[in-house]
Amino acid sequence: MLPCAPVPTTYYASTRDGWYVALHRLEPKRRAHGTPVVLCHGMASNRYNLDGPGRVSLARFLHGRGYDAWLLELRGAGASKRKLSLPRVAYRWCFEDYVQHDVPAALRLVRRHTDAKRVLWVGHSLGGMVAYAALMTPAAESIAGAVTLGSPGMTDVSHATLDFWVSLHRALRIAPRRIPTGRLARLGAPFAGPLTALVGEPIHDWGWHPDNFDLEILRFMMRHGLEDLPSSLLIEFARWYEAKAMSDRYGLFTFSDHFERITAPMLLVAGSHDKLTPVADIAKVHKRLGSEDKRLVVAGLESGFSYRYSHVDLVLGRHAPDEIYPLVASWLDEHRPAA
Repeated sequence: MLPCAPVPTTYYASTRDGWYVALHRLEPKRRAHGTPVVLCHGMASNRYNLDGPGRVSLARFLHGRGYDAWLLELRGAGASKRKLSLPRVAYRWCFEDYVQHDVPAALRLVRRHTDAKRVLWVGHSLGGMVAYAALMTPAAESIAGAVTLGSPGMTDVSHATLDFWVSLHRALRIAPRRIPTGRLARLGAPFAGPLTALVGEPIHDWGWHPDNFDLEILRFMMRHGLEDLPSSLLIEFARWYEAKAMSDRYGLFTFSDHFERITAPMLLVAGSHDKLTPVADIAKVHKRLGSEDKRLVVAGLESGFSYRYSHVDLVLGRHAPDEIYPLVASWLDEHRPAA
C-alpha cells in the first residue's frame, strides 16, 4: 500500500441464500463527484486482484480520481462469510450464485449507502463475466455502465494446456469439494521465483507478459490474493470450455446466446497476448453486444500501447497504472450517471 493510502471500510451485503458478501469501501474525502464504482475480482482471487501493493491498485487509482470505490468480494473470497458458522462452508456454489445472489445484494447495499440510483462496474476476468450475466437480469437497471478486463464469453477460448486439463475434469467429480488453490499458493509464495522459471510459458500466456512481469507482485498475490475454489465451479467452467458457451446449471439458459440483451454502455479491454481469454473471443462478445455505446480496446504494441499485455497484468502489471488505469478512468469519467 501507499504510505498515505486510505484504510477501506468494510461492509457486508446479505444475500437471500445465507451469505454475507464483503465490500471494502474507499470513500473519497474530497468529493470531486463521488460516483460509486463496484470493482469485482477474477476467479480464485479476492479484492487484492484490483487493490494490489503500492501503485498497482486500480481501486486506489480511481479513488484518487474522485470515485467512491467499492471492492466486492464474491462468496468464498476474502472477508465474505456465511451467516451461520455451522455447518462449515459448503464449497458447492456455481456462477449463477454470483449473479443471482451476490450481485443484487452488493448493488442494493452500495445504492443504500450512497443514495445513488445507478453505479458503474469494473470487473477483471470472472468479475467481467459476472457483469455480462447480471446485465441480462433486472440488476441491469442499477448499472450505468461497465468495464471488463480480460473477460471472455467462452465462445472462442482454446489453449493446448487447457485442453489437457479440461479433459481430466470428470475426475473433479470425485475430488474434494474444496480445491486448495489459495492454500497451495501461500505455501509456494517463498519459492515464487523458481516456480515461475519451472512453469515457464503458461505464466506469460495466462498471467503476465514479460513486459509487465514483476516478481514481487506475484509473491504478494500468492501470499494474499488467491483463494480456494469449489470443484463445482471448476466443473462448470470445464463444461463451458467444451461446449464453447456459458450456460446456467441446468442448461436451460445460455448466457453467451444473449449478449444482444445487454444495452448498457460497455468498454471491453483485451490483452494482445492473452491466451487464456484471447482477443478473438472478446471481440465476438463486443460485436454481439446490444449496446449502442460500446468499445473494444486491445492492449498491445499494435494498438499504440508502449507494452504488451497478457491477462493478469491488465490490472496487476508493472505498467498497468500508466496505461490501463487511465484508460479505464477516462471511460468512467465519460459515463458517470447524473447525480
